[in-house]
Order: sequence, then C-alpha cells, then structure tokens
Amino acid sequence: MSYPRSDLFNDSKANSSLVGSIVVKTDSVSFYSFKANSTYVVKSHGPMLLLRQTDDQEGCVEQEPMEILETINKCINKVVVPSGDIIGLKMVAVGVTSHRSSVLAWDRWTGHPLCNVIMRRDNRATEIVNEYLQIYDKYKFQTVCGLPLSPLFSAFKIKWLLKNNAIVKVAYEQGRCYFGTVDTWIVWNLTGGTKDSSNASNTFLMNINTLQWDPKLLKMFGINQSSLPEIRASSQIYGQFADGPLKNIPISGVIGIRQSALVGHRCFRRGITKATLDEGGSVFTVTGENKVFSKNGLLTTIGYHIDTRPVYALEGPITSGGAGIEWMEHITRLKTNKVTHCLKAGKRINNPNSICYIHAINGLYAPHWRPEALGVLVADEFNAEDMVRAAMESVSFQTAEILKAATMDLKIPIDRIKVDGYLADNKFIMESLADFINGKVEVAMCKEMTALGAAMVAGYAPEVNVWNIMCMAEDVSIANYKPTLKADELKKRWFDWNRNINRCYNLVDTGKKSFWESPWKVGGSIACGLVLLGSYLMLKK
Repeated sequence: MSYPRSDLFNDSKANSSLVGSIVVKTDSVSFYSFKANSTYVVKSHGPMLLLRQTDDQEGCVEQEPMEILETINKCINKVVVPSGDIIGLKMVAVGVTSHRSSVLAWDRWTGHPLCNVIMRRDNRATEIVNEYLQIYDKYKFQTVCGLPLSPLFSAFKIKWLLKNNAIVKVAYEQGRCYFGTVDTWIVWNLTGGTKDSSNASNTFLMNINTLQWDPKLLKMFGINQSSLPEIRASSQIYGQFADGPLKNIPISGVIGIRQSALVGHRCFRRGITKATLDEGGSVFTVTGENKVFSKNGLLTTIGYHIDTRPVYALEGPITSGGAGIEWMEHITRLKTNKVTHCLKAGKRINNPNSICYIHAINGLYAPHWRPEALGVLVADEFNAEDMVRAAMESVSFQTAEILKAATMDLKIPIDRIKVDGYLADNKFIMESLADFINGKVEVAMCKEMTALGAAMVAGYAPEVNVWNIMCMAEDVSIANYKPTLKADELKKRWFDWNRNINRCYNLVDTGKKSFWESPWKVGGSIACGLVLLGSYLMLKK
C-alpha cells in the first residue's frame, strides 16, 4: 500500500499559511481556518443550521440549494477579513467536504437550480429500484460500481427526477441541465462555473475500476455524460473563488464528508477502521490499493484519492444515528443526558434484554439493504428511560454489525475502532459499542476530524504543498473504552438484536403493519410517528 508523498512539502510556506475548510452536513454549514500542517483551528464559524423540507408520508427529504450557498458565504464572511489574512497568517487554499449521495439539477446557462436537493434519506426512488430488482440481482453491478441497488444512491434519484419533475426533464432534453452532488454544486458556484466531482463513487454511475463514468450504467439509467461533472481526484486545484474575501484563493481539495474524517483520523493502513456517528453515520475500513468486494453487505468505495492511485475502503452506511435518538427523545419528551445521568446514578432501568429498538423509518442500510423495512420496538416492560436507552444502544449495534461484516470480508481481526461525530461524546453509546464489538473504542481529542480532513487534502495538493500528511502523528485519544460485558451476556444481546432485525424483514414480507408475539407484550411498527405514539399509549395502558 502506498502512503501519501512528502517530497513536495514546503515547511517555510506552511508556517505562515492557513487552510480553510467548508463543511456542509445534511443539517448545517461551518467554515474553519486551520494553521497549515496542524490540528490547530485559528478561527471558525458555525454550525449554522439549514432548513429542511420533508414529507415523510411520501418518502420526501429535500433541501433548498440556494440556502446552502448563502450559508457558506455567511460563515466565510464571519471568519475571513477582506484581505484574506487572519492574525498575520495568509489563507492559501480551501477544502470542501459535503454529504455525498444527495443530488440536484441546475441550468447550465443561468446557473439557477431546477429543483431542490434530493437528500440522502429521500426514498421516492424506491419504486424505480424495485423495477430494476425485477430484472437484476441486488448485487449485479457490485464489481462495476461497488454498490448494491438502493434508493440511497444518486443515479436512482436522478432517474426519479427525469421521470417526475417536468422542469428538470425539459431542461435535460434541451441540453441545458447539469446534475451533480452537493460538492459539485458548491464548487460550480464558488468558482464561477468549474464543474468537477470527487464524490462520484456514491452515485452508482462511476466504474470503480476505471474511475470514470461507466457507459453501460449511463445507458441503463438514460443519463448523458455531458450532463455530469468530470471525475477528479480529491487533492488538486478545482478552481479559484470568483469573488468575496477569498477571491482568487484556490479550492484545492474536495472530498466526501465521511472520507474527510477518514483522512482526518490518518487512516492510512489496511484494516484501520473509523466510524462517524452524528445524525446518520457510517463505518469505513481501509483496504488499501486493492479493492475488496464485500460478501457481507458492505460497499466498495474510494476511501480517498489524493495521490496517483486511490485508496479503497469498505463502507457501511448506518440507517440512523442521532436522528433516531432525537426522534425517540421527541416521542418520550426525555433527553439523552437525563437518561445517561440515571445510568450513572444507578437508578433502576429495566433489564437491557427487555427492550430493543430498531429505527428504520427510511429502511435498513448496511449490511441489510432493505429500503422497505419497517422499524420496530419490542419490549416486555418499559418506561421512557428504557426507550431512549434502547435508541442509543441501537446506534452501537448498527455500528458493531458493520464492523463484524468488515472483519469477515477482510479475514483479519478488527478489535479497534476510531470514532468521531457528536455521538462520540455520549459515554453510554461508546461503552456499549466497546461491549458489542468486544474491542477498543477510541475517541480523538480533535473534535473536528471532518473539517481537518478537508483542510488536509486541500493543503496537500501539489500546487499548494503546505501540509505534510505523511509526517502527521495520529491524534491523541481523549477517551478510550474497553468491553466489560461477559461472553454469555454478549451472545444473548446479539441473539435478540438479530431476531428483531428479522422482525423488520417479516413485517414487510408478510405485509403486516404491527406484531404481537408471545412472550413479548408490546410490539409496534414504526410506519410513522403518530402510529407509533398511538401504539405506545394504547399498549402501555
């Protein structure tokens, strides 16, 4: 496996330089300025929250694209003075990191968006996926693009737009429509028209062997290559800021938000694994320069592409992280900090085996890939604290089962995982994760791994050369967690989790909307919040 080069690094230039980082998450935007070649944040602004337009009845999850740009500019203006300097240091480059599977269309002549951003969790393309599943096996194209057939990926969302959005369809037929992931939209606007993408590996349209758009997949979806961006590596100059306080400063790094944290953690060796746990989540295990096609439900993807050859990884997107916990908090009107306080204080909370919660409002992602699956809460007795605790444990179980799949695919023991994201601050989730993987969980001292990774790839670009990635030591862990669960108890917990995952399947396969199975006294389908809440209130009485 090759490591990042270090021969072009300019030490004297780095000492007087700043590298910026634009971070666009599904619900917020931030801007950071890092002292080059360090983890030191000189100044930052954010997160500034983004509004979201949702209609869960229709599986619709959208975002207003102009709001993303406006919020980026607000964050930059709060950090960067007109000269582009901060405390005597000069901004020399900026990196961009954003969520990956979301997609939108815009007019190549006017630059105006033709639709809202169709977000990662939008499930309206499920019917299109099901049509393909009538013809192809779920993993038919795995060796081409590394992905299973799923509405998670951009190509299916584009197909849905062409089929259902008249404005997009007309513009496409007239040859004036561009499709792109959020990073492409951002770079195109900030640079005044540069059209490139480094997030192509999550579109279902990129050939993971050639690193180019695959002609057969384009034909299958009916998408012209001219409507898509050029695929490029993450670490190179994409263009310069067209105006504002960063005018003429290059954007020299563009990387997916999950891959950015992979770089931030310095995951440069085969088998190194990191999880980002926030509103959603994902687990990455580096496989090196050799691709590994999973037999256990994981994606084969680009970990990062910052040198001549890309470094590959196995990825497991998590169905629901903090979003599931927040949803349960809303239902119970009880915050996680109160539940963790109860746990610390030794307050009686029912036997963990008595309750299991699987949040699958948008289906199940890795390693199951069942977009139609319904979530379940199963219990013999419970209170509000139990329900929130079960939601927190659900995040740990989802993460752990992906790690298990990676262990089977690589055929090597993986007993250590690095974790970032706001859920890394939740001690209970980290402790239960250590138990469920029966290994070590490390939480880094640096809280901004995603922003750091974007700055690193920008500063590492050959034309910039102010970041020596190769010589950066791994970040110091602020917390380490080790397993405490006994083997027989661990086996029992996994048995219960797997049984309830199967219940998610069975609700769909049998066409049921709820279940009641002895000896479990309570069972409910999470088809929508009102149905679930009604079930809770009725059954608890």
